[in-house]
Amino acid sequence: MGREERRAEIVATLARHVLAHGLAGAGLRSLARVVGTSDRMLLYYFMSKEDLLSAVLEQIAANLARSLQAIFGEVKLPPARALERIWQVLKQGSNSDPVRLWIECASRASRGDPFFRVVVDRIRENWVTWLSAVLDTPAADRAPLAALMMAAVDGQVVLQPTNLAQGDAAIRLLVRLLKQRASSYPEAS
Repeated sequence: MGREERRAEIVATLARHVLAHGLAGAGLRSLARVVGTSDRMLLYYFMSKEDLLSAVLEQIAANLARSLQAIFGEVKLPPARALERIWQVLKQGSNSDPVRLWIECASRASRGDPFFRVVVDRIRENWVTWLSAVLDTPAADRAPLAALMMAAVDGQVVLQPTNLAQGDAAIRLLVRLLKQRASSYPEAS
């Protein structure tokens, strides 16, 4: 197996591990044990622990983006419908794992970790861009509305970490408010 193939295999294995276990204990030695190698060999494939974690987090984000693209396709949706769909997808099995990981990264960024500040900024920008492209609403409102919808979903994951269904009422209320708001627009552009 070549260097690039082994690197990709390491990233894929660690992406599954990080999704399942989070970032606690994500030191080089423990990550090396997960993939059956040494910390020195990890540094052969990656310049640093940050390089490794960046590749792993990018892989997780790319996998989720592909999944959501397959679910949503190219059709633009009213914000209320988009939020309903996102919430339903999130509640299915392991689909909430990337959001929980996102919240863990955001928490580290909020405590001033420079690596996670960069990671969170990049992920947030990508998600706002993706969700903005999905929304069938006036262009000026897309990015702020996407950020608001993300905050609502993330907030429910924080408030209801063991039973996302407990967040259904809050999401239903926001869906109703979005539907009321949509009725005030003569036509989305």
